[in-house]
Amino acid sequence: MIKKIRNVVLGSTLVIMSSAAFAAPITYIGADDAVSSIAQMVNSNAAAADFLNVTGNIGVYDFESAIPANLTITGGTTVNTNCGSLCGFNTTAGGSFWREVVGGSVTFTFVNPVDAFGFFVNGLQTDLVPQQTIEYVDGSLSQQIINMPSSTGGGGAFIGFIDFGQLISSVTFNATSDILGFDDLRFGRSQNDPGDPNGIPAPATLLLFVAGLLGLRLRSRK
Repeated sequence: MIKKIRNVVLGSTLVIMSSAAFAAPITYIGADDAVSSIAQMVNSNAAAADFLNVTGNIGVYDFESAIPANLTITGGTTVNTNCGSLCGFNTTAGGSFWREVVGGSVTFTFVNPVDAFGFFVNGLQTDLVPQQTIEYVDGSLSQQIINMPSSTGGGGAFIGFIDFGQLISSVTFNATSDILGFDDLRFGRSQNDPGDPNGIPAPATLLLFVAGLLGLRLRSRK
């Protein structure tokens, strides 16, 4: 009987560890159609607020100064003039710069891995360019893909995700054939990680809980 219970404990442990290693990211996404300023991005701003409520105080880069040493950006150009809302625009209060990407992709690489990342993007025409995605590899080497929300007519969006406890060294946005603007990047280690924002215990807590229950069962059978 002891051997059987030990096998149950081991099996439960493997299931929990597997669930932790391949858990899907928690996303915070809001989109608005046909916008030309951050004030018009009502849904986007709401998603950004929800994201920051969970992450706490993490890094911010708004393209108004030199790129910080712990961040590298590959793809696109930092600009302060554009061809209208279809090409993207600045979203920083009092700012004037953002990252413009003309087709292809843009990759954000972190010297110190993160588990939370978010940004504003505008100039979206997902009805004409529907295949845009965000891709990254977390600490389990499992590739994660986040699809773009629907946003048309030079729309804007906030896209944020948290992959609690993982080690993300880079994030790639595939702009394909669209012209987009990126601004106000948020990145870092989430400071308010409860294991799951919906109140589900962290994997380590679940392990202790299962082990405790099975320990009680073992003692009762003795």
